[in-house]
Amino acid sequence: MILRQAILIPIRLVANILLARQLAPADFGAYAIAIFFISTATLFTDVGLMAALIQRRDPPASSELRTVFTIRFLLALGWILLFLGATPVLAELFRLSDASRHVIPWLGLVLPLGAFSSISTIRLERSLSYPRVAQVDVLVVVVFQVTAIALAYSGAGVWSFVGAALASEGVRAVALFASSPWPAGFAVDRSFLRASIRFGAPFQAGIWTSLLRDHIAALLAGPLFGPRAVGFLNWAHSVAYQASQAFTEALGRVSFPSLSRVQEDREAFGHMLEKLLRALMLLTTPMLAIMAGLIPWIVAVLYTEKWAPAIPAFYGFAVRMLGGAITTPLVAALNALGYPRRSLRILLLWTASDWGAALLLTARYGFTGVAMAYGVSVWVPVVWLILELTTRVPVRWGYALVRPTLAGLVILLVLRKLGGRCVSDLSSLLLVAGLGGLLYPVALLLLEGKAWVSEIRASLRLIARVMRSSPETSYVGRERV
Repeated sequence: MILRQAILIPIRLVANILLARQLAPADFGAYAIAIFFISTATLFTDVGLMAALIQRRDPPASSELRTVFTIRFLLALGWILLFLGATPVLAELFRLSDASRHVIPWLGLVLPLGAFSSISTIRLERSLSYPRVAQVDVLVVVVFQVTAIALAYSGAGVWSFVGAALASEGVRAVALFASSPWPAGFAVDRSFLRASIRFGAPFQAGIWTSLLRDHIAALLAGPLFGPRAVGFLNWAHSVAYQASQAFTEALGRVSFPSLSRVQEDREAFGHMLEKLLRALMLLTTPMLAIMAGLIPWIVAVLYTEKWAPAIPAFYGFAVRMLGGAITTPLVAALNALGYPRRSLRILLLWTASDWGAALLLTARYGFTGVAMAYGVSVWVPVVWLILELTTRVPVRWGYALVRPTLAGLVILLVLRKLGGRCVSDLSSLLLVAGLGGLLYPVALLLLEGKAWVSEIRASLRLIARVMRSSPETSYVGRERV
């Protein structure tokens, strides 16, 4: 999954630059608003059934898989009809132009495609068959970005994103089914539904809170400041995300099913969680430090000055991404231990703090206040989650979190000084960014000494051994339907 991200990051980065140069901030804003509603519908088509199937020990039966598909498919159709009827109201509320007012219902067509592909996803994630998942994800992203760029340069505007989403979701559904076929059909197993909802509903409610957190830009800045402000926030979030959360997403998807498999061995559980956190910080911290240190020159050289008003928002999102890299595996750990209700309480407080801070800061700082709120409130759940897990599993928090962050802070300060003196064009920008990447392991070496060198050697040996193994013959082959 990390290799997947290593492939996808440059693809997404180049595509983001090309789209940002061709499309207007209002196009990005309208798409971000539409994505909020589609994300809402996606989460409400699953009442925790997928999480329940992944967390349980026994392989799911055919009737259970069909039940999950049936529920998700019917709910998807219901959401599409709802979007069609609500189009006039939503367009007026979020100040959508005539050209973009129908984006939401058309984008909703991805929902039934997602319901179909989710069953193959369950089977692959249960068996930890992430090589297959990674291959499909790379294909889907390439299809999305190529389609979006082609449509944008043909003058499609915001509809470039809609066409790209439909094309890529269709490819995802076909590719996942080919990777892990299942006996497609409709069924409703009531006993399975009752048992799964008892575990899955609190788990899914926690995910629903992330919906309210992640889309404050569309929900709050949209009605207050219009699509252009949402476009700036969406751009700043996207750049910060590509610099960090892409790796968090990869390891986050692995963490819940992996930790669930060792939930009864607390020592192994703690060691796995510690390594997940350490890996995330080593991957995300230097990238965030480089981006934050050089963002004014990155905008000037790559994105053009029309995106300069979004630079202050980037800093808030960068801090948020650092905290998000910590909370993602910690929430997964608490859920894997069987405490979805406890993690739900933490996520509810996090959501409330996000909204409270956003309401206060937007009144003073405009749309940038949304990003500032994100950067401040993320540390509430970080502290609470660490306290919760400290009493349950052994984790060396300094090793996993503190030292990688300190090394990143050093790089940020160095690059901030160098940027103003050395960066004038693309080649100098790349040179200084590369220097920052080289300085990060040096900073860690100064902080950790020989232990850092030993860890690198052990990690490289482990990666080489895993890559030589045959993951495609893993548990997925035995979990027959």
